[in-house]
Amino acid sequence: MKAKPELSLHQVTVQDLDTIRALYLDVWGYNRPRTFDQWRFFDAPYGICPAVLAMDGERPVGFYTVWPVKIRLTGRMVLGGQSMDTMTHPDYQGQGIFPKLANACYELSAARGYKILYGFPNPLSYPGFIQRLEWQHTGDITHWIRPIRPSGHPGIPSLLGPVTDLIVRCYPKGSTRQFDISIGIPSLDMLGGQMREWNKQIGGHQIDRTPNWLKWRYADQSENDYEWVCAYRQGKLSAIGVWGMQNVQWGQVADQRAHLVELSGIDHTARQAILATVIKRAFQKSAILIETMTNIGEVTATLRRAGFIRHRQAPLIIRSLDNDVADAAVYDHDLWRFIGGDVDTF
Repeated sequence: MKAKPELSLHQVTVQDLDTIRALYLDVWGYNRPRTFDQWRFFDAPYGICPAVLAMDGERPVGFYTVWPVKIRLTGRMVLGGQSMDTMTHPDYQGQGIFPKLANACYELSAARGYKILYGFPNPLSYPGFIQRLEWQHTGDITHWIRPIRPSGHPGIPSLLGPVTDLIVRCYPKGSTRQFDISIGIPSLDMLGGQMREWNKQIGGHQIDRTPNWLKWRYADQSENDYEWVCAYRQGKLSAIGVWGMQNVQWGQVADQRAHLVELSGIDHTARQAILATVIKRAFQKSAILIETMTNIGEVTATLRRAGFIRHRQAPLIIRSLDNDVADAAVYDHDLWRFIGGDVDTF
């Protein structure tokens, strides 16, 4: 029997970027843009991501990280994070590396003041989170899709492509009447006021979407070509949306899927105007579809009116790192509010 390797675990620093990318290439067969990884792991507003690497000598064999965010737990602000980018080298799977890395990362996160973690695991990692790492599955969040150009999907036969495109062109889109539509980030003062109204409207547990955080989250370094769409009525900001697509820096893995990552505004007709504009602009950029994940009632109503359909359910899992947050009902699924679904779900 081959002896298990003597692995070392260490806290990730910026000097580990190339090592992480080498492991990612071994695991997934391609690499993301370097600017994306730098931005994702090391440039977050709340500090470097808590992350742990497993090494077999000089060889990277495992990685685990969480992405830092501030979370409003029904009004109370805490530091938290989304579990993501879990990797184990194919030659080292089945050796218990995943739970060792995860627990080491949780200890590191707690030491830095993190109170709570959340995640959306895939079917392969879900059992490990629930059975071995003390996470709780609170419920599911709906993944929504809206076809744009079905003919661009590899699963659509070429002969049927024009027909499916024509059918989708007949889907409802909504109207931009009554509003002045502007492309580009609004003033931070206007954005701050709009988000305060929206946060109060939807309530519950939610990511703290401050203007400065949003500006960072949708930065150019993400290489997703995010675009802000704003609806104004009589000079007042009524609603905002943000959508994006992987750009040429992603090479062959760019899949022409557009992602709706923000949609907010207490005026439902303004949200409809935003979505109508996003659909039009996604069509102009040859997106095959738009997708998002959300359980915010006001948003799902707008999505339905614009031809979005339920695609699948994603399990939401929660893990507390501090008993101090237990009284905030963090495992009450009905209190959580999410939207997103490209490089995170916030």
